[in-house]
Formats: sequence, C-alpha cells, structure tokens
Amino acid sequence: MYYELPKKDKKIARQLMDKGLLIEFEQGLKEFDSILQAWKSGNTDTKEAYYKIFNAIAKFDKHIARRYDGIGGSRYFETVIAQLVDGLYDISEADGFSPEVKEDALRIVKLRKEPF
Repeated sequence: MYYELPKKDKKIARQLMDKGLLIEFEQGLKEFDSILQAWKSGNTDTKEAYYKIFNAIAKFDKHIARRYDGIGGSRYFETVIAQLVDGLYDISEADGFSPEVKEDALRIVKLRKEPF
C-alpha cells in the first residue's frame, strides 16, 4: 500500500512507530524471559529451553526486520496501521494526524480487524 503522508503527519508517524517498536521489544523480551523462567524453575530442560529461545528470537527478529528495516516515508502509514491492528497502542495516539489521515487510518484499521 502506498500512502504518502504530508511532512507534519510523517513526524507523528515516526513518533508512533518508535513507540510501537519499543512496545514490541518489550513484548519480545517478556516472551524470552518466560522461556528462561520456565527453565530456571526446572519446568523445561536445558536443551529444550535453548531451542525455544533460539526459535523465539529468530521469529521475533524476522518480524522486526520485515516491519522496520529500510523503512522509508512511503511505508510510514502502512507501518502505523499494522501497529494499530496489532494493538500496540490506541487509535487515540493518532490524534495528532491531520483529520484526513486519521479518518483513513481509522477506516483501514477497522477493515483489517473485521473477520472475513
């Protein structure tokens, strides 16, 4: 999807993307920690815990790379939409967008959340 944002809206999108990225990092760290805690408590053996950590990090890294690596201004809007659909932050965070951009964002998020 290509949606060129005005300069003012790009600034807001960058702020939202940064916030969403930090939230995703925290979610990943919590997932990794839960695997380690299960290992520390003896509920998972060492080999199994290692493979779970390895796979969780690989999967997480691919997700982060797909969403954020090499991101340019033409992908800002799409990235914000994906973060909103994933529930990383509330749509009210997008209040700073121009009315047209916010309206488009709300419409697209609603469409993506609807079941087929």
